[in-house]
Amino acid sequence: MTTIAPSRLATLWQEILTLSQVKPTETVIVVDTPNRINPYPEMAITQAKSLGATAEYLEVPGRTDLPEDAVALLKTADLIIDLAFILDGRIRDCRNGGTRVLVVLEPPEILERMLPTLADKQRAMVARDRLQKAKTMRVTSKAGTDFSVELGEFPGMCQYGFADEPGHWDQYPGAFAFTFPNEGSANGVVVCDWGDIIYPFFTYIQEPITLTIENGFIREITGGVDAEEMRSFMERYQDPEVYAISHIGWGLSRTASWEAMGQYEKGQTEGQDGRAFYGNFLFSTGPNSVGGGLRTTPCHLDIPMQGCSLFLDDEPMVLEGIVVAAGQQA
Repeated sequence: MTTIAPSRLATLWQEILTLSQVKPTETVIVVDTPNRINPYPEMAITQAKSLGATAEYLEVPGRTDLPEDAVALLKTADLIIDLAFILDGRIRDCRNGGTRVLVVLEPPEILERMLPTLADKQRAMVARDRLQKAKTMRVTSKAGTDFSVELGEFPGMCQYGFADEPGHWDQYPGAFAFTFPNEGSANGVVVCDWGDIIYPFFTYIQEPITLTIENGFIREITGGVDAEEMRSFMERYQDPEVYAISHIGWGLSRTASWEAMGQYEKGQTEGQDGRAFYGNFLFSTGPNSVGGGLRTTPCHLDIPMQGCSLFLDDEPMVLEGIVVAAGQQA
């Protein structure tokens, strides 16, 4: 873990706002929760103003259930810089009106190392467009994964680290493509192997976890201590929908590091390194409302996996953790 100079941090903010197409005619609103020591609000506001935009700070009491006046104000923004990771569903109403949203949570040195580029966007968009056309996804691995889903009910989606198009939601940094399986179509076995990551536990798996999946839901979780932790965590919600398969996709960030999580204490990072590292298979459980589905269960696991092969309609996108698809290679 390293630190960067305030002048360099200011430059990073100017670069990400420029990538996000901030213009003199626009309004930028920076949102955060109270009682946080954070240099980002001042940096974001100062750099937005340096680009000629109108910029202001909005403090909200929490990440959910925003006050009505806060929602009304956010709807007037061209770009929301979300430093709290707001979970209120009315943010979607803002986006439907054309407001862009950029979440920024990672510490400065990760923002610097993973500063996105236009090339990241291009590769992510190619992957998204391929997902959009696909009818099936199959994922295999030497560890024993053999998992397949049908696609087409939900859109292909991607993140690339900046919010430059009307209504686009993104997170700085990180580039990956993802979608959601057709309801009830996910079947097979997913083996989360040694070294794969589980969020929100922020841990590397020490013993393989085998997930048996039938008709869109995890039906069995077997393995050692890691499997028991996962099983206990999910059981606590007493909700069958926590076992549903959520978003699935692959990482496209060359500057993301699988090993980065080991350099930080829990709570110091948000985990974009793990979620976006190049060639991962990003498997998740729980809600699908982000894709337009009806599941909103609060239990959500993200599991970035190494060494997998991912195929769309039998065409390889990733082979044993290496991105091979045309237009997606860095």
